[in-house]
Amino acid sequence: MFAEKYLQALNTSDLRDDEQHCRTEALAAAALADMSGGSGKVFGSLLARAKYGDGVPHKTFEAGNRNLAVLLRAWTKAVTEKGLARQWLKIKAEWDVKAAHGMYAKIARVSLAHWLGGECECCDGTKISAGRACTHCAGTGREPIRGGAMEVERIKDMISELEGLCQAHSARAGAKLRKVA
Repeated sequence: MFAEKYLQALNTSDLRDDEQHCRTEALAAAALADMSGGSGKVFGSLLARAKYGDGVPHKTFEAGNRNLAVLLRAWTKAVTEKGLARQWLKIKAEWDVKAAHGMYAKIARVSLAHWLGGECECCDGTKISAGRACTHCAGTGREPIRGGAMEVERIKDMISELEGLCQAHSARAGAKLRKVA
């Protein structure tokens, strides 16, 4: 599976590329998948690295937060474009523009955070709390999204978009990885 090989490549200290050590193949497949098209090509490797690599630095010189900052900026821009194209808010006055951009930024921030690690606070994603189904998350293992009905719907929509972008990138990278093997 691509995600497992990609995670191994991210966490290895030995990037030799010979018959016994094929760690760089997953990294090359991820890069080629970004270049090979699809609407999520800008986000593919960043999403995979943030989701599977966990953003945790393994050496003192690594900057684990840089990827998340770049990803959040790019995702906020994409959400803003989607919000404007789908006309989430009707802009009638100048102050509507600021309100709309504030809402787009919040939707981007919350959707990315929930997609990356939205496990239920009460059951830690196990779906069981105090020996029975968790009532906080209704047994889903995911933290409920808070906000108004329209806001929650937009956040769920963007979480679905993130999942689709990541799956599409993983499928393209997996296909590139199979061609190499």
